[in-house]
Amino acid sequence: MEKVKLSFKGEVARISLNRPEKKNALNHQLLIELREAINTVKNSSAKVLVLSGEGDTFCAGMDREILMKLTRSEEGEKELQESIDHVQGIIYDLRTMKIPVIAAVQRYAIGGGFQLALAADIRIATPGTIFFLREPEFGIIPDMGALHILPRIVGDGIARDMVFTRRQITAEEGKIIGLVNEIYADLEKGIEEYTQKLLSVPIFTLVESKVLLERSWLTDLAESLKDAKEAQKRCVREAIKLFKSQ
Repeated sequence: MEKVKLSFKGEVARISLNRPEKKNALNHQLLIELREAINTVKNSSAKVLVLSGEGDTFCAGMDREILMKLTRSEEGEKELQESIDHVQGIIYDLRTMKIPVIAAVQRYAIGGGFQLALAADIRIATPGTIFFLREPEFGIIPDMGALHILPRIVGDGIARDMVFTRRQITAEEGKIIGLVNEIYADLEKGIEEYTQKLLSVPIFTLVESKVLLERSWLTDLAESLKDAKEAQKRCVREAIKLFKSQ
């Protein structure tokens, strides 16, 4: 892999976008490698995944040259549809991953880069980091999950404002509205600190909780309580095994 770095440190997997000279803008090769890396993590024993960007920027979104090509000619329409299928697959893979996913964001998360961060369970950021959706600038909509995920995180009103007006949200404001979980001046130390918080919890409780949280949007309270009861049975069985093995 050239445009994506994949590494494992203990029980933590890390995928880092690796086009720092282009502010980690997304292109075809990077997206192919990103999905490859995600699948590798899925099949590993990692208990936490960190998604980050090399250099001084998390991700500037889709490569501007590619966006111009895809949205300024009829020939680009078919290619655009194929690109959408691919990037939506990546978002789905991230969002449905069993283990917790942390997006570690610095400086900018723009457009597709912002939507990658939204696909994570947790977002940590450096002070002053800016999040915004620039798709309307090109006459297109955010098609990588923002229209579904963003209102669930920040509320309908703020989500509409961000989508309609390209409103920029700083990390500090993001923490107030629930977009950002923690702000760290030293992002690497922040990654270490937050991953340790997650690793201190038995993995089976994280997995079961994540599934129930996702399912809660699709079920009523009665169904959620029923699901939680079944999940608790599985957790207790695993907890007993864990206790006996110590």
